[in-house]
Amino acid sequence: MKNSIIISVTAIIITLVMALSLSGCITTRDTVKINKVEMGMTKSDIQDLLGTPLFKNANETGEEWGYRKMVGEIAGPEQMLFIVTFDNNGKVIAYNSVKDYTYYHPY
Repeated sequence: MKNSIIISVTAIIITLVMALSLSGCITTRDTVKINKVEMGMTKSDIQDLLGTPLFKNANETGEEWGYRKMVGEIAGPEQMLFIVTFDNNGKVIAYNSVKDYTYYHPY
């Protein structure tokens, strides 16, 4: 009885830690959402679909939003970035997954 309680508590703690570490991420099961991104969608459409971006980069030609994407749950997750690019009218003109983290500057 005591061992089953310890195992249950341990399982709950592990589940909570995993859930917190993945907050703000698009996981493999959410790839279905990424596959719904289309050219011409608005910023509002993307935020409704994917949530709040991890970062936003803007310049005179438009804006990029980045989302952390976890890939490969079985062999161990690998982090990638899913980048959505908007024109000055707020419409999607490009999107791509990248391994290069030079897009994200936390400072």
